Amino acid sequence: MRSNAPHFVVGENWRITACDNRAARWLQKTVPEVVGQLCFDIVDGYNLDGSPFCRPQCPLQIARHRSLVIDPVMVLNYGQSGHQVVKMHYAMLDNPLRIVHLVRPIQEAQKPSHTLTTNQLELVQALASGMTHRQIANKRNVAVSTVTTQLKRIRRSLSCSSDTSLIKWYWSHGLG
Repeated sequence: MRSNAPHFVVGENWRITACDNRAARWLQKTVPEVVGQLCFDIVDGYNLDGSPFCRPQCPLQIARHRSLVIDPVMVLNYGQSGHQVVKMHYAMLDNPLRIVHLVRPIQEAQKPSHTLTTNQLELVQALASGMTHRQIANKRNVAVSTVTTQLKRIRRSLSCSSDTSLIKWYWSHGLG
């Protein structure tokens, strides 16, 4: 398979059947170290809500069986060098099942002219760590409506349309 984007292919037994050099570098491995391995053992990444992306029950397969569309934006661990936020484009092919993964790094967004206060940053950090509005409110001993209003103001100041885009903003600015 030829592609301009780093890519790898996972077969029906969850083993990586093909990988280009750029994807192997992205995974901090060589192509021979990647091919033949279980995808969830090789890809060290997690969703923006903090849950693991690659795992024995593939989120792409689950979404397909439930006729759901998912937006696989994930954070890849790079060991000592930090992490990178990427968009995972994919195609599922039948007979035999193969999932082609194309990896596109999300460029860091422009730094906002408005900087967040420590309190605001803690709210966004709690949200990015996977906490719900209710959990954040309970932790801070405030009403859920207070947390919702504060996050709404933060989203407005950063031009984020949703909690998901706010979480993407958080990770793309290397704050996590």
